[in-house]
Amino acid sequence: MKYDIWYIFCYSKYEYKNALERLKLSIISIKCKRKINILSWHKNLEKDINNLIKTRKIKIYQTNKQKFSRSYLINLIPNLMLNSEKYFYLADTDLFFHPEYFEWLDFLGRKLNHYKNDLRIITSNFNIRPRKKLKFIPSKLFNIISTYLPKLYDWSLPMNFNQILNMELSKKGYAHGCGLIPIESLKKIGGYNEEIIGYGPEDDLFNQRLKFFARVYYHKGGIRSSTFHIYHSKLNHQNKKKNWHYWNKIIKDIDINSIHSDYIIR
Repeated sequence: MKYDIWYIFCYSKYEYKNALERLKLSIISIKCKRKINILSWHKNLEKDINNLIKTRKIKIYQTNKQKFSRSYLINLIPNLMLNSEKYFYLADTDLFFHPEYFEWLDFLGRKLNHYKNDLRIITSNFNIRPRKKLKFIPSKLFNIISTYLPKLYDWSLPMNFNQILNMELSKKGYAHGCGLIPIESLKKIGGYNEEIIGYGPEDDLFNQRLKFFARVYYHKGGIRSSTFHIYHSKLNHQNKKKNWHYWNKIIKDIDINSIHSDYIIR
């Protein structure tokens, strides 16, 4: 399969340092030789990852800083690609990839005839939990305790895959916001919903809308075809309630009309 790996890397000054370490770890975990592109508004990023640029095929695309809309930034990607390119892989700053992950992704693409019809592949994901400083801390209450008592955990990042395997992992789910994306189908639906500013379910909303124009395949698989979400402190949940209300409205529209009526406008 032919596709590049793309990252969106846009953070506040406060979040930048920790996000940078997660980005480096994510890139290092990629064992294939594919080209890596990073869309960012940080002018010093090239300098900060210079050691990786020397050994990997990495290109940084600069964009202007504004109110954070992941949807808007993702929609810029097709405009930066060649017309001959049909797919791109949307990665995440916080993802660690199994050493065989991209081999499995290519295998899935071939088996599902990616060249015949547009294909969206979403793979399994495990959330890595930071180490507890006290053994008796209940795992079920992680979200609450880590929010209000973060000092009860060791937030230092794992350095390799073996360390991750020795850490506590959440129940397996899906990396809804990442995976293989077909460009033509992305354009047909008018891209991601740029109305979502800040924290929101733009990834699931995209998958729900895309399914009318492309095959959306959720791959359960095993550990070798999975990603691992690197933990971090809680980020800004700006407009969370508003964005989820917007998501719910569109999902209801799809349920009633069997297709999102917004396509008529877009």
